[in-house]
Amino acid sequence: MPLDLNKIALDNWRNDPNVAVEIAKRIQNTSWAESPFEALLGKGYDRGLKVHIIEGLSPFRPRLRPKLTGDGVEGNADFETNLDNFEILSQTMYPKLLGNSVKSEVKQYQSIKEIDFLRESTEALKTWARESRDNHIATALFNDCTNIVVCDVANGYKNTTTKASVQDCTREITKGDVCNVKAIKRAIFMARTGEKFNGQKAFPIKPLRAERKNNNGLQTRVYNYAILLDSYAAAQLREDFEWKELQKMDKRGELNNLFTGFLGVIDGCPVIEIGTWSLTQSGLVSSEVSDESYKKNICLENHKKITPPSYYNDTTPYGMGFLVGACGLIIGGSKTPKFYIDDNQDIGRKTICGIDNILSIAKGHFEAQGTANIYADTDFAVIGIAHSKE
Repeated sequence: MPLDLNKIALDNWRNDPNVAVEIAKRIQNTSWAESPFEALLGKGYDRGLKVHIIEGLSPFRPRLRPKLTGDGVEGNADFETNLDNFEILSQTMYPKLLGNSVKSEVKQYQSIKEIDFLRESTEALKTWARESRDNHIATALFNDCTNIVVCDVANGYKNTTTKASVQDCTREITKGDVCNVKAIKRAIFMARTGEKFNGQKAFPIKPLRAERKNNNGLQTRVYNYAILLDSYAAAQLREDFEWKELQKMDKRGELNNLFTGFLGVIDGCPVIEIGTWSLTQSGLVSSEVSDESYKKNICLENHKKITPPSYYNDTTPYGMGFLVGACGLIIGGSKTPKFYIDDNQDIGRKTICGIDNILSIAKGHFEAQGTANIYADTDFAVIGIAHSKE
């Protein structure tokens, strides 16, 4: 959507520093409104993309408080006879400063071409800010998955109970292993029951919350998982007969104004098309993203292990969708970016506009403080859904 700069006195930017501040606020709000991840965003523990506001580049430690699992006491028993195990999980995240800028032509040339450089550059930088942030979200989702469902041409999903690692699972992808309803239902089942790719038990994933307002202004909440797919997986899913049957009974009217890219519903979970990462747009990572580009768009220090596209499978083109639950992703950043205007370039003949923002993104991958537990060193609320890219 176009950036709304109405009611901002752009011509007065030299005398009023609040002009740049207001531009930055508009860029932040509009760039999130354009993002397919926006519906997952929030500060609560039940959001898929949990936000932490930070103002500097110092490391920060988002925390998570797991539920108590003890039996408690009854009757006259003292509390001390059966104390519960109170734990706080945390992970260390390292912010980085991301920025970009553009320089105008000589001002006389701009006049001839009827270009309003400030407006045009602001719009371009807004798009860059969104795509850069969305790509960092996509790489965080993709990196070092600890649970996975691999689609299968014959059975819907592959039996991976004998596999030792996620990489062993994804190496089995071959042509024809397209995304399908059965594989997505398998991921939902694994999330609800706490089952891993190898059949071992872990912990159920908490569903996320999304909110919407109907035409009467009433707010409702939806609790479930979100299924994120790239454009190839979305097209494959549309060809699945079971998908076509499901959509005859879907909740499209209730949910289509809640999620950008909304496709439909599987077992109560909204399926969202995020798009496919390419040279000209942001989207989910696939095998066609180069390892070099991948590493440029990830917060390297937030991850103990980096797994670029070639890690999962280097012989068969593939893509990866995701089931996301509450606290699936953690994002830290400044409340608004900073916007800069400098018209003293080239002895005053040219103008530079720039933007920068503090950002840190990673999957929820918490560490136990003290005794080891089932949450340690594993994705807290993300399951990968790997499929062939065709």
